[in-house]
Amino acid sequence: MLINEIEITGSSISLKCWATKFEKVAAIFEQVMQNGDQFDLDSEIPGFHDCDCENSVMRGFYSVIVPFEIEHLIDGITTKTLFKRIESCEFIISEKAMYSFGKSGPMKLLGAALAAVTGQHVELAEFEFSHLNNLQERMTRIKTIVVTNPKEKEVRRARLAGHMESYTEYNIVDPRNHGIESLAGLIDTPLGPLTITVGKKGSIRLNVKKGLIMTLECIDWILALITEEKRPEPLKMPQAPF
Repeated sequence: MLINEIEITGSSISLKCWATKFEKVAAIFEQVMQNGDQFDLDSEIPGFHDCDCENSVMRGFYSVIVPFEIEHLIDGITTKTLFKRIESCEFIISEKAMYSFGKSGPMKLLGAALAAVTGQHVELAEFEFSHLNNLQERMTRIKTIVVTNPKEKEVRRARLAGHMESYTEYNIVDPRNHGIESLAGLIDTPLGPLTITVGKKGSIRLNVKKGLIMTLECIDWILALITEEKRPEPLKMPQAPF
C-alpha cells in the first residue's frame, strides 16, 4: 500500500479536513519525530507513532489511552471495574491539505500536539455557506440537505430528503437569510460516482464499495470541488500496464 492510498475496509470513510496548511511536509515530519511526544503504552503517554514521510506526504497515527468502567455483578452485588483501551486516529498531511480519520478524541489532541511541535495554529476547517451552495450545484443529484433558518422563524431547521435538483425550489427557508448545515448527494469523481456527505464543520463522508483504494489525489480533488470557485479540472488517473 502506497503512502498516498487508503484502503477502505468498510462501506464508507469519514474524514475531517484541517484548515492549516504545511508548506514543508518533510520538515514537519522531522519536527514530529524529534520533538513530538511518542505514544508509549507502558507509561500511557499519548502521542505519535508509525509515522512515515515520502514524496511530500506525511502519514501517521496519534493514539491515547482511555479509561472506562463496566458495571457488572459479583456475588449478586453490582460493582464497577475500571478498564483501559487504546483510541487512535490516522492523519495524512500533504502540501495541499491535512486530513484525519478515526476516533474524535485523539483528533482533538492531534491538533494541539501538532501546534506545539510546529508553532503554527492548527484547527479543523469549517465550510462556509458559499462552499456548500456551490457543491450542491456541482452534484449529479442531491439526496439530503439540512438547512437552518434564523431563530425568529417558525421552522428553524429542516431536513429534506429525496431526489432534488435544487433545494431552493421548496418554500421552507428564508431565501435571503439561511444556512446549510450538511449536504449529501452523488458526485462524479476520478474514481467513479460516489455518494458524499459534507458537514459545515469540515467533515466529509464517502460511501464506497468495500475494499476501494482511495487516493490522496482524489480526496484533494473532492476538497477542491467543495472550496474552489471554479470546478477543478478532471484528474488524469494512471493507466494500468498491459
